[in-house]
Formats: sequence, C-alpha cells, structure tokens
Amino acid sequence: MGPALRRLLSRPSSLEFLGYLVGAPAANAPAERIRGLARERGSACHRYTSIAAVAREVEVEDYDTKGKDESTRRPSGVPIDDTEPSRLPIPTSASSSSPHQTLQKPWVVNGLSSTKNQHWEESLFTHEQLEFESNLDTVPEAGRPRLLDQNGYKEDFQLWACLLEYRKRIHGPQGALTFWNAVQKRNLHLPTKGVLAGKFWPEFLALGFQDRAVLDDVCLYADRMLRDTNERWSRLYVSIIEHFLVNGQGTNAQKWHNRLFKLHPPGSKFFTGMCRYVAFKNGDMEALRRIYTLNKHRNVYSRVIPLLCEREDFKGALKWHIFFISCGDLPSSSKLVEPLVHFLAIYDRPNARRVTQSLVDAGVSFASTMSNELEKDTEISREIMNLVHGKMFNISVKKYNDSLGARWFATRWVSLDVAINAVHALGIQEIGPLSLQAIALRDPDTKAVVIRIAQLRDLGISTGNSVFARAVEHFARTRNSSLLESLLSTDQHPEALEDGDLQESLLETYARAKDWTQYRRTLAIRYLVSKSPDVEKSNIILRYHVAVGSRGAVMDMLADMQIARTPVTSKSIAHIIQCSLRPRRAGHRPVTQKGMWHRATDKNGDDINAVIKILKRIMKIGCFVPILHWREIIRRLGMAGRSDDLQNLCRELAAWYGPIAPSSTWPPRRYRIPAQVPTSHHLHPLRMLFSNRLQKAIVEWGFIHNLTHRRLDLEKFRQCRGPMISSNALPTVTSGITLLKQLGQHGVYIDGKCVRSAIFNRLITYYGPGRSNRRYNRTAKSILHGKIALVAKQIDGALGKEYFTAVDLPRLVNERALTRWRRVRRRWNKRLDAKRVRSLMPELA
Repeated sequence: MGPALRRLLSRPSSLEFLGYLVGAPAANAPAERIRGLARERGSACHRYTSIAAVAREVEVEDYDTKGKDESTRRPSGVPIDDTEPSRLPIPTSASSSSPHQTLQKPWVVNGLSSTKNQHWEESLFTHEQLEFESNLDTVPEAGRPRLLDQNGYKEDFQLWACLLEYRKRIHGPQGALTFWNAVQKRNLHLPTKGVLAGKFWPEFLALGFQDRAVLDDVCLYADRMLRDTNERWSRLYVSIIEHFLVNGQGTNAQKWHNRLFKLHPPGSKFFTGMCRYVAFKNGDMEALRRIYTLNKHRNVYSRVIPLLCEREDFKGALKWHIFFISCGDLPSSSKLVEPLVHFLAIYDRPNARRVTQSLVDAGVSFASTMSNELEKDTEISREIMNLVHGKMFNISVKKYNDSLGARWFATRWVSLDVAINAVHALGIQEIGPLSLQAIALRDPDTKAVVIRIAQLRDLGISTGNSVFARAVEHFARTRNSSLLESLLSTDQHPEALEDGDLQESLLETYARAKDWTQYRRTLAIRYLVSKSPDVEKSNIILRYHVAVGSRGAVMDMLADMQIARTPVTSKSIAHIIQCSLRPRRAGHRPVTQKGMWHRATDKNGDDINAVIKILKRIMKIGCFVPILHWREIIRRLGMAGRSDDLQNLCRELAAWYGPIAPSSTWPPRRYRIPAQVPTSHHLHPLRMLFSNRLQKAIVEWGFIHNLTHRRLDLEKFRQCRGPMISSNALPTVTSGITLLKQLGQHGVYIDGKCVRSAIFNRLITYYGPGRSNRRYNRTAKSILHGKIALVAKQIDGALGKEYFTAVDLPRLVNERALTRWRRVRRRWNKRLDAKRVRSLMPELA
C-alpha cells in the first residue's frame, strides 16, 4: 500500500465518505455527518449511484423483503406514497447466490427520485419504461397505470415533453400523432411561453404540414384556448406562414394569413424575422410582398435589404427597396443602403440615382449619425488676436518665412532660448522644417532635440506636419542618433522628402552604391509616413529587387509576403511590368534588347514567362492584378505566335476572373465580382480583359501564325506527302475561333459580330483584290490559293454550324472587299484634300 493511500485511509472523514460511497456508512458516524454526505452525494454524484448502494440504503431503513408476493409489485415508474407497504424487487446479478431479493423504493430505480414531491428523473428511465409510459394509444392493464394517468402527473408538461420527444424519435410522425390525440382527448392546455411551448407546438405543426386535417385541428385548438384562457402561442402565425412561403406555396400562405391574422396576429419582431428567413431561403417573395401589404409592421427594411446585398441579389434588393420606400418602411441608418448604392454607382448609375432620389423624396435624413461628432470650438489664439488688430490698424498679415527663421535659429551669437522666446513673442504658432533643422543642428543630441521640441510645444509653437519634422521627432524619441545625424546633415531639401517617387529612386541608388546608412534612413522615413508601414516596406524591397533584376530575390520576397499575407500593391505590379517586359511600339512586336531579364543568350531570359510566373504568384497571394497588364501579356503572346501559351493563359484567367469558381489549387480571393453582374457588362473583368479588339486579334492570330509557322514532317516529306507536294493540304486556321469557344464555356462574353468581322478580314486579305504589303499575308495568300471551300468548311466546323459553306462565299468576299476599298479611297482623298488646303493657306494669307 502506497504512502498516499495509507495517509488517506488514516483520516476518519475519508473512511466515512468511502463507506458511504459503497453504501455502508460507519456505525459510529454522527447522524448529521451522514445526512451532510447524503446531501453532497445527492447533488453531485447522483448519476453514479450503484445498485449495491441503493440496496444498502434500503437495508439501512429496515425494509423487510421476505415473504412478499410477486403479485404485489407495481408497474415501473409508478410513484408510491411513503405510507404504502408495497415495494419493488431489484434483481440480483447472475453471480449472486443469495436466495433473497433486495427491495428498494420504486421512485429511486423506476425513474423517480426520492424527494418529497416524488419528482421523476429522465436519466433513470429504461427503454421498456419509456415505451410503456409513452404508449398513450392503448389502455393500460388493470393495476398498472401510467404516470400521465395519475393525478400528480396529468399536467406535468416536462414529463409530457420528455415522453413526446422519445415517442417522436422512435416512432416518427405516428408517435407525435399519438400525443396530439391525447392532448385533444384530455383537453389539456399546452404551455404558450418559454421552452416547453417550443417542445409541443412546432412538433404538432410539423405533423399538420403533412396532414392538413391535423393543421386545421391545431388552429381550432389554438382558437379555443384563446377563447377559454385568453392565452395564445405568439409564433403560431409566423410558423405556418413561413413554412408555406419557404416551400413556394404562396397561395396557401395567403389563405392561412386570412385565417390566422385576426386572432393570432404576429408581433413586429416575429414578423420581421419571418420576412428575413423567407428572403434567406429564397421563398415566394411575391406572396411575401402581398402579405406584407396586409400587415401593419413597417420595420422590415433593415432586416431584408442588407441580407439581399450580402447575398449579392442586388436586383432583388433594388426591387424591395423601391417597394419598402413606397410603403413607408424607411432605413434607419445610411449603412443599410450603402452596399446597394455602392454597387449601383459602379454598375448601374441610373438606378443609383433612382435610389438616392427615392430617399430624398421620402424625407430620409441621416444627419443623426453625425450628431456624435464633436464640434470644434473656435480657438482664440495670439495669431487670431494679431489678425484682428492688424485689420483694425490696416496692417497686412505677414507669413512666417521659414528660410529667414532658419537663419535666425542658426545664429550663434543668440542663445537658442532667446531665439525661441523671440519667435514666441511675435505670435508665431508654427515653424517650418528648415527652422526645425537649424534648431536641431545647434544641439544634435537626441535627448536635447526632444527637449527643444517639448519647449516649442509648451510655448504653443508647432513643428508642423511635414515628413521632415515627423522623422526628426521619431528618430530623436527612439534614440536613433545615427539616422538623426544622417537626416540633419543630408543635402536634400526637406520638401524633397515629400516626393515618394524621388525617395524610392534614391533608395535604389543608395542600394547600388552600397550606401547603407542613407538606404536605412530613407527606408525608415518611407516606413514612417506610410499608412501601412509593413506593407509599404515589403513592397519597396520587392520593387528594389525587380529594379536590379534579381529574379530569385523577387520570388523569395513574394514567398515571404505570401506567408505574412502582405498584399502586393498596384504600384509594385506596374513596376514589375515596366522593368521586366521588353519595350514595344503599338501594333509591333517587342524589340530585341539585351537586358538583365531578357537576354537572348540567357536560357531563362524569356521575359513573358518570367512576368507570367510572377503575376500568378501575386494572384495566389490573393492580390488583384490589373486587367491592363494581362491584356499586354496576351497581346505579346499572340504576336509572338505562342498559341499553346496563349490558350493556357486565357483559360486560367477566364477561370480566375469569371463567375465559375476556380480550381482548388487557387487560394481564396480577397475580391470577388458580384454574381449578378453579367460578364457582358463593360466593367466586368472578363469583359475588360477579352474586349472586342482582343477577340478580333485572337481570331486573326489563328490564321496568321498557323499559315506562317508551318511544321515540316520529314517522314511525310520522304513519302511524298509533304505540304509542298500535297496540293490539298490545309493548315488549321481556326485555333483562335476554338479558343474563343472554350472561353465562352468559362463565362466569357463572346461578341459574334466581332468574330464574323475578324474572319472576313482574313478572307478579304487572302481572297480579295489587291496585294498586302506584309510578307506573312502574301505567303498565306499563296498557300490558300484556290482553297476557299476548304477554309469555309474548317471555319464552320469550328463554329459548330454551317455559316460560310451555306452562302456564295467568293462573291460575298469580293463585295465586302470592294466596300472596304471604297471606304479606304474616301479616307485617302480626305487626307489629300486636307494637305492641299494646308498648302494653300500661306498663299491665301
């Protein structure tokens, strides 16, 4: 036996408690102590009572079990008065060899506690007892009544709820019907408030929704209870109407509204909650609108409109907004209307004006939201008094000259205290950065600078809100003497610190020159003035790595920013594009230029692939990449004839910016276009990305590059089946059309007129009159000579329908070519006439 157990058993109190747990209290224990232990055990340990303990308890109370006949047993769970001699036996275990059976009080084992009022315990009921007590359809045997048939439990609704829950769980709707029939038969008045009401009424209503006869009975029962007791369940109306509206049964909802509204009207709170729930579940909104007009409650706006906006149902929100305003249901604050107005201001300006005008016409005023702002009292200062006196004596205001003040503070023959007091005596309330620099240079110690700034503020003189002043005070208070000395001795004018672009270019210059002191100072200043210092600092370092051409450092920095969830700013993205892509003129391919990121001899020098990789990494961080950058990359891929890369990138971008959710490999986006904005809207990212001009270009690139870059299969050439021998061979010229068709499946809006116009542009170039001045067009014209029927068949195959094979295509191409030629001639004639007029102008003068 361990020492701890030995010490425990040596305590009399421990022995008493252990003895009581096993049902054998010590004989010499005081009665008060035993009763105290009983109270403690009854309140904290009643769930762990053993059969042995109960049996011992009966023995202590001297219940004699010998000679009792089996016919004296009562049914399980039936309470017995303390005066009755009958008791129930407790079956012994199989291993017990005692010929006698130990009896106990029935309310202890059969689901009842041994309290004074003989209260039942649900946890002590067995399955057989619950089945017997809840079976209200059958008549019990004689001498074995149910608890619900006894006087003390006929209206015990906690017991009714317990048995109803069991019956419904085991027997389903039939079990609930059993209890509903019993309630009607016994004419019970169900509770109408509290938790118990929620255990009966919803169950019986759910039964009524399956059987309309039961629903009628429930409503008649509620009417009768209201007439007899003047009590009603407040959620009856909303529970029934809500069910029919959510399930799209508007006619039944209106029918039951007429049936219930007079005797069971809903409260304002419940009716508002019902409207919100129906809107949340996409129920019958038209029926809800009709029922709303028949009710008097007008506080639904604040619960429905924000929900619809949150679910991006802005069309429904606009419709309900106009309806609510017309019914006098007004928003209580501007925050309820802001999401709707913000959306409409971007995508539907006429309706945005309609919403704001409706609020104005309704007399809605949100001025109360501004009542908490403190009004700034007019401050009577020395400067104001000087202005008043100056007007009185016709003396004009003299502004503080910062350059002259700096000379005054820098003068060595005047102490600094005298100089500051003199400025104070003149009524100056703010000095400039040059003056502050002169004061700090007189004593550049960090503690001394802090003291001087405090001295100025005590005298009512401000140092201003310039970047220089904030940096000086910050470096002084943080005791960063090296950066403070560098800032005071720099040759930059303090106003130069206000130019962020200049400071960032200087930051790159300092890094290249390895002037780390000025680099750290400039970086600290940018960190100080930024609204998001951590974000600004990370983006500055990222732009530096991009500028010096360190691609590995750029990817590492993006990885760190992804881990830290630091967003990449649009300025950084534009900097990446500017420094990484080779320059090009509009309508021309990029020029060949040797640079750090696009050397022709560098195996990894593909600038387009490098930028695509970086931008994809930025998108995986969750940042928004402006559409114009992707448009430029797509144009470069198309001009370079990289069809596979073009198709892969377009499909990925369509999945990312489109209404269809991207694959699981993409992270959640920090932004999202509302689902109700169609992809044909001019502000939708997909529409901005795949504009009409780009769709035309994609179609024409499929013709141009497949006819220019022709792959020669040597095996076919040896077998005399090469393209130079097979006169009927036709390259695939519809890759652009196929790509647009795939993009359309991703939700991209495809303009059929643009596609048709691009196809005819190519056909006119290859089969129309005239000669192109571009070499690749002349080569393609020679390849496609006499194959217009094959081209038309291939185009219709890509479009999925007969368009070009069903018409006289050569005649149609010639007519369009002549129309275009006449248009071009008129344009040329106008230009020639304009030049001729300009040449005659000097002579007329």
